[in-house]
Amino acid sequence: MAAKKKQTVLSTAIMLVVILTFVWSRYQELSEGQEAESAEVIQTEVLSAAPSSQGEAQLTKVKLSSSRYQIWEDCMMIDHRGNDGDSFHIQASHGREEIRIYFVDAPESAARSYRDGNTNHARIAQQGAAMGGLNQAQTTEVGTAAKLFVKQLLAGKRFTVVTSGERVYNSHRKYAFVIVDWKGQPHYLHELLVVHGLGRIHTKPVNLPDKTTASKQKQHLRNLETYAKRMRYGAWAIVGK
Repeated sequence: MAAKKKQTVLSTAIMLVVILTFVWSRYQELSEGQEAESAEVIQTEVLSAAPSSQGEAQLTKVKLSSSRYQIWEDCMMIDHRGNDGDSFHIQASHGREEIRIYFVDAPESAARSYRDGNTNHARIAQQGAAMGGLNQAQTTEVGTAAKLFVKQLLAGKRFTVVTSGERVYNSHRKYAFVIVDWKGQPHYLHELLVVHGLGRIHTKPVNLPDKTTASKQKQHLRNLETYAKRMRYGAWAIVGK
């Protein structure tokens, strides 16, 4: 009798696990669908027209002359739930990597609470404050737009990654420059994010691969940000709404 009761309890537990797994998978599908739908709306409302010729002329011409960096050519973006506007998984010739771009921090794409009781709300507040005083919802909208922008720019295409191999806070991620094709010319992804109003000037600064100093590049990024503000691109299009 006890054995039969134990078997019944075990069967019930297994059934509950199966049901919970199914519910969770459906929740994940719906969440991803809602994010994709939201991203399409944001693409229309937050992403403004591409920077004019004046803005393009301000972008740095890419030159790889420093010997301190590794150059990974023909990289491809790997579709991964952890990808966002400034950090994503790639396939390089030597294997898989997760990289974090220098200089720019794209806003979080969602407000999250974690199992340990922490949240990313304070980080979102800092990002919103740096991008014109956006509230949490507006900040995460810009973060979703940045994520979509990078995905559209990189998915299914080959690009170049330049890195010293330095790890982000001793994690598996590596700081890097990402060089992408923008209107037929190679440009730095971090500059494109700033000039589109999709990232704040923040995170690790370093000399460029052409030996331009970090301080000079930072000032250049401030000029690009000023341009984005004036043209009301990205976050700067929704400031005050």
